Amino acid sequence: MISIRVLDQDMDTIKDQLYNVGIFASGYESRCTHVARLLDPKTVGMPLVFGFTEESLGQTRRENDAYFCETWNCCPTQLSGDDEKPIYDALNSSCEQIDGPLHILLDYSSMTRLWYAAVMNWARFAAGGKEVIIDCAYSVGVYANHLSQMIIRDIVALPGCEGRAYRLRESIAVFGLGFNGLATLCVLDKLEADLVYAFLACPGTSPEDENRTRHANTDLIEGHKTQPLIELPLFSVETSYRYLAEAIAHHRQDGEISLIPMGPKPHVLASMLVAMRFNEIACLRVTSEPDTTDITAKGDVVVTRIVVKTDS
Repeated sequence: MISIRVLDQDMDTIKDQLYNVGIFASGYESRCTHVARLLDPKTVGMPLVFGFTEESLGQTRRENDAYFCETWNCCPTQLSGDDEKPIYDALNSSCEQIDGPLHILLDYSSMTRLWYAAVMNWARFAAGGKEVIIDCAYSVGVYANHLSQMIIRDIVALPGCEGRAYRLRESIAVFGLGFNGLATLCVLDKLEADLVYAFLACPGTSPEDENRTRHANTDLIEGHKTQPLIELPLFSVETSYRYLAEAIAHHRQDGEISLIPMGPKPHVLASMLVAMRFNEIACLRVTSEPDTTDITAKGDVVVTRIVVKTDS
């Protein structure tokens, strides 16, 4: 049996910890290097940097690549945001000879959810029974006042978060809300859920961002199928994880439950972990056309420790 523990931490924890492996992304966002710049590279035994093949030509991307090559002595491995296999291969080769608990640093600030789901799944299924401690760091970003509309390509379950394979009495959709309310409504129309829950970041990065999220999702929040809005803190994945699990607990026996996090990555991580804990719950990934708007670092970092252990 695999157990997952979720604990809030802070940047001081990361700065003082020695890691077997550190995993970073290099893309078009300026915040790609924010967490890495707060660390001493000597604290990470094996840095792994992955760069998006879809976003390899921009100036910010070139600067991020140069930083990791020069400061961390690790030039990015190129792969698609829709491809996680090289992450499994890199973890297998990096951790094969390490005995005892594995300590992994994961900066998921600019990663696709497929990439950081791969790290969690590797810890669950491919770590050879070792205890794996993953410190997840998220650099809070500054977003433009006007974002381009999200053009949906597909709606699929994240690997390891597929949920039940059959339909039960009722379908429940649980949406994490972000700034793109129209895309969320489109997903809702496709799912045709019997019951809808929604949650947002409160407190979040600022009262302005919270109001922006509420305004963007007014139609869904006030919809006749939607249950009372759930407010979850952005800076505590531990709390969000626990509250999400409690909110849907009474539907688990006979409901087809899908988590659809469309908001900030810490809430995506919490949703993913709930689905990994309960096999009957799915966590869906909404893929879209790439939006290469630069996101800079606000300065705050959300840190979460995930302890994955195989119980005998």
